[in-house]
Amino acid sequence: MAEIKAWGETHLSDETIEENSGLGKAIRYFIKHYAGLSCFCSLEGVKIDNNKIEAMLKIVVRDRKNAMFHKTLLGATIGDVITSMIATGSEAGINVFNYFTVLQWDKEKVKANPENYLPWNYLENSE
Repeated sequence: MAEIKAWGETHLSDETIEENSGLGKAIRYFIKHYAGLSCFCSLEGVKIDNNKIEAMLKIVVRDRKNAMFHKTLLGATIGDVITSMIATGSEAGINVFNYFTVLQWDKEKVKANPENYLPWNYLENSE
Protein backbone atom coordinates (compact mmCIF):
# COMPACT_ATOMS: atom_id res chain seq x y z
CA MET A 1 0.00 0.00 0.00
CA ALA A 2 2.87 2.35 0.82
CA GLU A 3 4.42 1.61 -2.56
CA ILE A 4 1.13 2.45 -4.32
CA LYS A 5 0.92 5.72 -2.40
CA ALA A 6 4.52 6.60 -3.25
CA TRP A 7 3.91 5.72 -6.91
CA GLY A 8 0.87 8.00 -7.02
CA GLU A 9 2.63 10.86 -5.27
CA THR A 10 5.55 10.58 -7.71
CA HIS A 11 3.34 10.63 -10.79
CA LEU A 12 1.28 13.55 -9.53
CA SER A 13 4.34 15.58 -8.57
CA ASP A 14 6.20 15.04 -11.87
CA GLU A 15 2.92 15.58 -13.77
CA THR A 16 3.03 12.32 -15.74
CA ILE A 17 -0.60 11.89 -14.66
CA GLU A 18 -3.03 14.75 -15.15
CA GLU A 19 -4.25 15.80 -11.71
CA ASN A 20 -7.85 16.36 -12.88
CA SER A 21 -8.13 13.14 -14.87
CA GLY A 22 -10.03 10.15 -13.52
CA LEU A 23 -6.80 8.45 -12.48
CA GLY A 24 -5.44 11.65 -10.95
CA LYS A 25 -8.59 12.12 -8.88
CA ALA A 26 -8.45 8.50 -7.74
CA ILE A 27 -4.80 8.87 -6.70
CA ARG A 28 -5.51 12.10 -4.80
CA TYR A 29 -8.42 10.39 -3.04
CA PHE A 30 -6.20 7.43 -2.13
CA ILE A 31 -3.47 9.70 -0.77
CA LYS A 32 -5.92 11.84 1.20
CA HIS A 33 -7.65 8.79 2.77
CA TYR A 34 -4.56 6.58 2.96
CA ALA A 35 -4.80 5.89 6.71
CA GLY A 36 -8.36 4.59 6.52
CA LEU A 37 -7.95 2.76 3.24
CA SER A 38 -4.84 0.92 4.39
CA CYS A 39 -5.99 0.21 7.94
CA PHE A 40 -7.11 -3.31 6.99
CA CYS A 41 -3.46 -4.18 6.34
CA SER A 42 -2.48 -3.64 9.98
CA LEU A 43 -5.49 -5.16 11.78
CA GLU A 44 -5.84 -8.91 11.73
CA GLY A 45 -9.21 -10.29 10.69
CA VAL A 46 -10.57 -7.03 9.28
CA LYS A 47 -12.90 -7.56 6.34
CA ILE A 48 -12.04 -5.73 3.16
CA ASP A 49 -15.66 -5.18 2.12
CA ASN A 50 -18.75 -3.90 3.88
CA ASN A 51 -21.36 -5.76 1.84
CA LYS A 52 -23.30 -6.93 4.91
CA ILE A 53 -23.73 -3.38 6.21
CA GLU A 54 -24.63 -2.12 2.74
CA ALA A 55 -27.36 -4.77 2.49
CA MET A 56 -28.73 -3.77 5.90
CA LEU A 57 -28.80 -0.11 4.90
CA LYS A 58 -30.80 -0.95 1.79
CA ILE A 59 -33.68 -2.00 4.04
CA VAL A 60 -33.75 1.45 5.65
CA VAL A 61 -33.46 3.23 2.31
CA ARG A 62 -36.28 1.15 0.82
CA ASP A 63 -38.49 1.88 3.85
CA ARG A 64 -37.82 5.61 3.58
CA LYS A 65 -38.73 5.52 -0.11
CA ASN A 66 -41.92 3.55 0.56
CA ALA A 67 -42.89 5.89 3.42
CA MET A 68 -43.86 8.50 0.85
CA PHE A 69 -46.95 6.41 0.11
CA HIS A 70 -48.29 6.13 3.65
CA LYS A 71 -51.44 8.18 4.08
CA THR A 72 -50.85 9.14 7.72
CA LEU A 73 -48.03 9.53 10.20
CA LEU A 74 -49.41 6.56 12.15
CA GLY A 75 -49.30 4.43 8.99
CA ALA A 76 -45.69 5.41 8.40
CA THR A 77 -44.84 4.61 12.03
CA ILE A 78 -46.41 1.16 11.75
CA GLY A 79 -44.51 0.61 8.50
CA ASP A 80 -41.27 1.52 10.27
CA VAL A 81 -41.98 -0.94 13.09
CA ILE A 82 -42.79 -3.75 10.67
CA THR A 83 -39.68 -3.04 8.60
CA SER A 84 -37.58 -3.05 11.75
CA MET A 85 -39.10 -6.37 12.83
CA ILE A 86 -38.45 -7.90 9.41
CA ALA A 87 -34.82 -6.76 9.44
CA THR A 88 -34.26 -7.88 13.04
CA GLY A 89 -35.91 -11.23 12.44
CA SER A 90 -33.91 -11.79 9.30
CA GLU A 91 -30.70 -10.94 11.15
CA ALA A 92 -31.71 -13.35 13.93
CA GLY A 93 -32.00 -16.09 11.30
CA ILE A 94 -35.72 -16.80 11.69
CA ASN A 95 -38.39 -17.35 9.06
CA VAL A 96 -40.05 -13.93 9.22
CA PHE A 97 -43.26 -15.06 7.52
CA ASN A 98 -43.75 -17.82 10.12
CA TYR A 99 -42.78 -15.38 12.88
CA PHE A 100 -45.49 -12.89 11.88
CA THR A 101 -48.00 -15.74 11.56
CA VAL A 102 -47.24 -16.91 15.12
CA LEU A 103 -47.52 -13.33 16.40
CA GLN A 104 -51.02 -13.10 14.95
CA TRP A 105 -52.19 -16.53 16.08
CA ASP A 106 -50.77 -16.11 19.61
CA LYS A 107 -51.68 -12.44 20.04
CA GLU A 108 -52.97 -12.91 23.61
CA LYS A 109 -49.75 -14.69 24.64
CA VAL A 110 -47.73 -11.97 22.90
CA LYS A 111 -49.57 -9.27 24.87
CA ALA A 112 -49.01 -11.17 28.14
CA ASN A 113 -45.28 -11.88 27.58
CA PRO A 114 -43.93 -9.77 24.69
CA GLU A 115 -40.29 -10.46 25.63
CA ASN A 116 -40.81 -14.12 24.69
CA TYR A 117 -41.74 -13.07 21.17
CA LEU A 118 -38.84 -10.75 20.39
CA PRO A 119 -37.12 -11.97 17.21
CA TRP A 120 -33.94 -13.03 19.02
CA ASN A 121 -36.00 -15.01 21.59
CA TYR A 122 -38.44 -16.45 19.05
CA LEU A 123 -36.41 -19.56 18.18
CA GLU A 124 -36.43 -20.70 21.80
CA ASN A 125 -40.19 -20.30 22.08
CA SER A 126 -41.40 -21.33 18.66
CA GLU A 127 -40.98 -25.08 19.04
